[in-house]
Amino acid sequence: MTTDALDVHRSAPKVSARQAFRPDVQGLRAVAVGLVVLNHAGIKAAAGGYVGVDVFFVISGFLITGLLLADAAGNGRVSLATFYTRRALRILPAATVVIVTTMLVSVQVLDFLRARQVLTDSVWATFFAANVHFGLEGTDYFASDQWISPLQHFWSLAVEEQFYVVWPALLALVLFGVRGLGRRRGEKSRQHRTLLKGRVVLVLVAVGVASLYVSVSQTASAPTLAYFSTFARAWELVAGALLATLLPTLQRLPGSLRAALSWAGVVGIIVAALTFDATTPFPGNAALLPVLSACAVIVGGVGAPRLGAWNLLGVRPLRFLGDISYSLYLWHWPVLILGAAYLGHALGFWQTVGLVAVAVLLSVASYYGVENPFRRSKRIWRSRPHRGMVLYPIGVVSVLVVAMLAQPASPFAATGSASHRFAGNAPAAVQTAVFEAQRAAPIPADMSPTIDKVKADLKGIGDCSGGGKKTSSKICQFGDPKGRKKMVIFGDSHSTMWIPTLTANAKTSHWQFMPIVKEACGFNDFAAPPARSQCAAWYQWARNTIKTLHPDLIVVSVYVHPGWEPAVRQIVNELKGSGTRTLLMSDVPGVGIAPAACLLMKDATQKTCLWTQRALYLKADSTTQSIAQQAKIEFVNVSPWFCFKLFCPTIIDSTVAYADLGHITGTYARYLAPDLAPFLKLT
Repeated sequence: MTTDALDVHRSAPKVSARQAFRPDVQGLRAVAVGLVVLNHAGIKAAAGGYVGVDVFFVISGFLITGLLLADAAGNGRVSLATFYTRRALRILPAATVVIVTTMLVSVQVLDFLRARQVLTDSVWATFFAANVHFGLEGTDYFASDQWISPLQHFWSLAVEEQFYVVWPALLALVLFGVRGLGRRRGEKSRQHRTLLKGRVVLVLVAVGVASLYVSVSQTASAPTLAYFSTFARAWELVAGALLATLLPTLQRLPGSLRAALSWAGVVGIIVAALTFDATTPFPGNAALLPVLSACAVIVGGVGAPRLGAWNLLGVRPLRFLGDISYSLYLWHWPVLILGAAYLGHALGFWQTVGLVAVAVLLSVASYYGVENPFRRSKRIWRSRPHRGMVLYPIGVVSVLVVAMLAQPASPFAATGSASHRFAGNAPAAVQTAVFEAQRAAPIPADMSPTIDKVKADLKGIGDCSGGGKKTSSKICQFGDPKGRKKMVIFGDSHSTMWIPTLTANAKTSHWQFMPIVKEACGFNDFAAPPARSQCAAWYQWARNTIKTLHPDLIVVSVYVHPGWEPAVRQIVNELKGSGTRTLLMSDVPGVGIAPAACLLMKDATQKTCLWTQRALYLKADSTTQSIAQQAKIEFVNVSPWFCFKLFCPTIIDSTVAYADLGHITGTYARYLAPDLAPFLKLT
């Protein structure tokens, strides 16, 4: 097939639309990476700098699709082997070097638990599945109160590569049979060119609209998944691909209009970066601003109109920053995260500036020492270009070998079997734990659960909970199925965490026990119309279910959050109206830092993880007791099982009490079974 048969890049009057290099696009890369770095460096004015990733997606879709179409025009087909070889040479060497370096440094500067996590993250990253990994983990990209992996930014690279697993093959299918069209001439040739372009545009529009719909709907219902999802991000790459396909048409726009579009695009990107922040629902509708703005810059730069933004974007410093943008994107995040970990505190302004400078130097070295040699070596790759495919298995094997050999050992004995001295007397255990913490006693080697199992020790109950978008739950039996009496616990995750305690008591006393719980749903939606939210609908189902079960005892655990007090009053007043005995439990006081992070601090002792009980929870305990008294129901204040004289230890009787900041471990929940028994009065 001749080039004319599928030439979507015909020449503009002044500048070839098929030009190999667009200075303004390279400058746009610099703007994108600059915004991302500023955002990750904590510059408040660039709180929306994360939109730089969306700009990268548009640029990538534009450039890669342009290459694919040029390949089809020149060779009569899309060569998948050639395409994936190019991607391997462009992406893998630098990415592999950064991943391996990050693993090795993490083992040296991070505690063993976080280092192990980085090693796990590295495996997902090398398989281009980091977005799936972080999405399934529920990672909040904008969270400031949780530790962030130094490889988390690889999610965007994963999205791109997943898209490019599908798009070249789909384009090849759309252009199937194109070679035979080269024999046609004249009007028929033009008609076929139009037909082929129409096919590509139709497919792109269909994929883009579907992806945008997923992005908007998923951002509203599951924002964390939407942020990392390829399905919710594909439309951004599609937007760039559409530009590449429609370039011959777009270059016919008047020069003055193209110039105006380019400047409007630059302004739009800056506005998004300055006005968006962590509270902006993203991607969803909000992503339209940076994506369409990036498209405007690219369209506006076609033909280099006299007064266009290319005059600014094409300056040498921006072009150079665009050259190293890929390496800078890879290096800046691990340098910032691991630098802060090495220093042991949040970064100051000049420390941040210093680390960004280090990242730039590493990026320059990476660009000249890793990227260019692989991409430009004629002797190794140009003679047999498909040899580059070997980089995929080499990269994977390198990361896997380092991940296996670099596994750090736990600094604590991995027995997981604490020797309890105060079983059945939690207040005495807490008092002793406070005294030991105040004298800076060492962390017990036999603590339970083991440090690497602390977070996982808080277990859900699967289908027996109304998790996710469910508006009902499976009613499961956790006690004695032959028991004559029934107990129910009702509430959210702060009720769910007490299930091990109640299960132990129910089995001992031969009671049936059915949890009616739904995580992540505060009590605020209890009395709301079911149509308001999935939480409100589930609460309606729960009320009806409890009435059907006719339990002998209902247990409710408070979760202190904004608006909790009136909601709890409403709940207990409704429950007591059924004549069922009701027990109201206060909320746990919580800790200041997640236990796993606290216990693994350098030179940590039990005193390191001793916290002062917050006034908020002291007041909440008093309020909860008052609610119970006014409703004439039973009440148990759980604070003495966690704190003594306003001091709250993390380790109690060699047991790690908390799985995170506010939920107790399953191990400590079972430990408290004898302490809760007198309040349950099951026997």
